[in-house]
Amino acid sequence: MPKPKIAVFSGPRATVTNSPPLVTSNKARLSGEPLLPGRFDHLVGQLLHEPVVVRIRKWTAHPLEEDARALYHDNGLDYYEVELRPEDGPYLLPYMARRNDGTPNGAPFGSGPGEDGRQHHYPDASRVFADIDRTISGRSDGGVGNPLDTRAEYDFIRVLPPSGYTQRGEVPGIDFFASGGPPYSKFPTSAGLARAANMVNAALATGDYAGGLWLEGSPTIEETLYWLNLLVDTDLPIAGAASQRPHGQLANDGDRNLVDAIDYILSGQGNGVGAVGVLDEQLFASREFKKADDRPGNYKATGGHGGILGSVGPPVTVWYRPNYRHTSSSSVRLTALPTRLEFLDAAADTTPTGIDLKDTDGALFGHVVPRVHIVKYGAYMQADVEGSPDTEVDILARIEQGLAERDSADPTSCKLHGFVLEGASPYGFGTEGQVAALTVAAYTGMPVVKVGRADPGGRVPSNANDAFIEGSNLDANKARLLLIAAMMKLGRLPRAADPRSPTAEERAALLAKVEEYQEIFETH
Repeated sequence: MPKPKIAVFSGPRATVTNSPPLVTSNKARLSGEPLLPGRFDHLVGQLLHEPVVVRIRKWTAHPLEEDARALYHDNGLDYYEVELRPEDGPYLLPYMARRNDGTPNGAPFGSGPGEDGRQHHYPDASRVFADIDRTISGRSDGGVGNPLDTRAEYDFIRVLPPSGYTQRGEVPGIDFFASGGPPYSKFPTSAGLARAANMVNAALATGDYAGGLWLEGSPTIEETLYWLNLLVDTDLPIAGAASQRPHGQLANDGDRNLVDAIDYILSGQGNGVGAVGVLDEQLFASREFKKADDRPGNYKATGGHGGILGSVGPPVTVWYRPNYRHTSSSSVRLTALPTRLEFLDAAADTTPTGIDLKDTDGALFGHVVPRVHIVKYGAYMQADVEGSPDTEVDILARIEQGLAERDSADPTSCKLHGFVLEGASPYGFGTEGQVAALTVAAYTGMPVVKVGRADPGGRVPSNANDAFIEGSNLDANKARLLLIAAMMKLGRLPRAADPRSPTAEERAALLAKVEEYQEIFETH
């Protein structure tokens, strides 16, 4: 019976496919060079160049093997003889590489971060999977290898990968997105959202896979998973895995998260659940999933009302299912977005404005992804007693930049802009100046969502009479992603001729459009 196949997607800055620096072994250090401290040499998983026969001393795999020698077959020798081959996969061996420094013999690679100019992220997860299967990173609970290979087959798909092949022309910030020091450390732009949605949606639509596994850095995986939860049109399970510590580091948590995520996908309990985070043996709904600190065990559910759907077990158990729309039921999923978005740009318009969103194959254009800025409220931020919008120079500058891009003759300039106000909890209000400036933004055509600060414990109360969208119990980052998706469904708000002094008709037109946005925020 053929094994199921899983698509493994590489996302940006993925610590789960990162390793500590590769340090030159003492066996490769020359006389007079400083040796690594400690009694054992530095070993790294590597491939053999050619077959080699080795003799392995008996009774050395466990301190009590010899104590139980009566249980072992006696071959009459003090050793086992075995041929090791390159096709076996990586073996733990001394790391013999040295850095080219212009001298005849080079110099040892050290352990200083970024001092050697090498990339420490892997270009995809295939090597990590091989290390896990070879038990280089740890055996299964039953003491055997191949915990991944025995479960499924895998296609490794580089979407926004954390490292790249520079000798093949790949460029950091365009083709790959690493963490760490320069020159490789880069963040993806908003166009990366389109690439992620397009590639994951296309792969899972082929019918070839039992589900998808998304890998990304722990600080941002919560956002991408929610984006996939909104955009990807599938009932297949989508699991996200991250790591607080690099692959190969002491107490690495990522390798176990990978195996657990595969178990979740194959359990059948993830069908129709939407995208989830699988971390520390818990299943987190992507809508409520959040990183709390940089150590294993520090992921949490936000929103004040749950978000942990189940446990890995064994067996994998989904205790609760999300009540909000997602994946195949999402009203902003990729296949439900129009190829050409049409909307009334001004309250007085009778002819719609149009923006081409997708190509003829249904893939989202990267340049159309809306640009949404987050504004944060804090006590004592009011600039003057009057609460004039003119004191909020950052908001006004964003409005001005958005108008310039909207009106640009360049068809690839961003035409959709919005704001999220991270206001007081639970009401979502900001200072008088912020509210005034963001009201101007709304009547300029830019939707504004209000959410509570940090990790809201409850929903923002509804208010049908202001110019804003209430963001329920979403945090600012998740509200931003939902607004981006909703804008590609509904377009801009109908602008007023004078955004600082809208007419009654213009106000009514805006409130009617805000109500459409509100429906999406109430159900996603």
